[in-house]
Amino acid sequence: MGSVVEIAPLTRLEGHGSVRVYREGSRVERVELRFSDSPRLFEALLLGKSFTEVPEIICRICSLCSTVHKVTALLAVEDALGIEVSEVTTITRDLMLQAGMIQDHALHLYCLVLPDLLGVRGVAELARVAPDLLKTGLAIKKAGNQILETAGGRLIHPVNIRLGGLGRCLNKKELLQLRDELLKVLPAAQEVHRLFSTPFPFPDLAGPDFAALQPSASRLGAPLCRMSDGSTFAVRDYRQHMEETVVSHSNAKLSTVRGRHATVGALARLNLCPDLEKHASELFSAHKKELVGKDIRGNNLAQAVEMCHATERALRLIDRLIELGARGEQGTDTSPREGTGCAACEAPRGILVHSYAFDSRGICTWADVITPTALNQGALARDLLILARAMEGEETNRMTTALERLIRCYDPCISCSVHVLSL
Repeated sequence: MGSVVEIAPLTRLEGHGSVRVYREGSRVERVELRFSDSPRLFEALLLGKSFTEVPEIICRICSLCSTVHKVTALLAVEDALGIEVSEVTTITRDLMLQAGMIQDHALHLYCLVLPDLLGVRGVAELARVAPDLLKTGLAIKKAGNQILETAGGRLIHPVNIRLGGLGRCLNKKELLQLRDELLKVLPAAQEVHRLFSTPFPFPDLAGPDFAALQPSASRLGAPLCRMSDGSTFAVRDYRQHMEETVVSHSNAKLSTVRGRHATVGALARLNLCPDLEKHASELFSAHKKELVGKDIRGNNLAQAVEMCHATERALRLIDRLIELGARGEQGTDTSPREGTGCAACEAPRGILVHSYAFDSRGICTWADVITPTALNQGALARDLLILARAMEGEETNRMTTALERLIRCYDPCISCSVHVLSL
């Protein structure tokens, strides 16, 4: 006789979702992953808007990811209009991306995953069982938040980064204060890997088809995407390689890369493009057996390594800004023109692509955004099915607990993923 096991709502992740496991007797027939946040429809909202409005609107897709959306949108619009920016502007944007990585990984690891490792139900119980660990995680997150608030003008939906430049440069006093806060949490960021070095004891999952952006030394956005098989393709040609399809049970499109369910994010970056600062590189070398070629259970450890890297890199970027000194970086007064632009950045959860077209008046005529969670959705659904079938015959509560833990390994941002339905 058929039955359905539903996990609703999914807990300790960003956004709203559920999972349905369809069974015939004890046999799992299929698993449906549902992202149920209301569609954002941002791409349609951008049509008819001026090029100056696009970055300000699109970052509202998600408060948690607003900085990386704003930076990627700026890069895409600047690409379309041929706008060049200074080293100070580029470094300030990069600093904000590293800060986003710090605060996002700290939130995920300490508040969403650590309760699973310690066998408690959430942050409230974690505060009682392991208050010092929670305080450490929140201190690391706070350091990232302070950078975003200082450099961006406010914590979410930053206003200080703009087309062609900055509203104002950070002064030396501000940079030294940010540096001091990072130095306070650097030892903890270098040690957090110890908490997440042992993966959850799931049955083996599928070997991932990783996809990650290949870093560029000369620009902030990446020009190439690299795959597990060693092949690459130009980000500008992403539509020839990435395909989105509508699925009836989810408000996010199902995205594939070259016909495969790609895995993006921290684990993919470390497997394909491990461009790391000194101590983070040493951590990666020490944990290669737990990271290289492993399934998504290694993503938590990969985020711990990346959090160390982002802290180290942020310190180096701050030192460079101090060296350059504060200078006028007002945004460029750009005349509108017809053009198409594309940019991609690595968000905490993986590859983020923005692409726009403008007419001769600078009015947006086409907009396209592909988010990391949309890219990961197919791989996550596949792994949920594999895990559910591997646990056939076990108690239902054990299976649903394992499925939720697997979802948290992917660290989905559902708010970002559901913007893509067409009007």
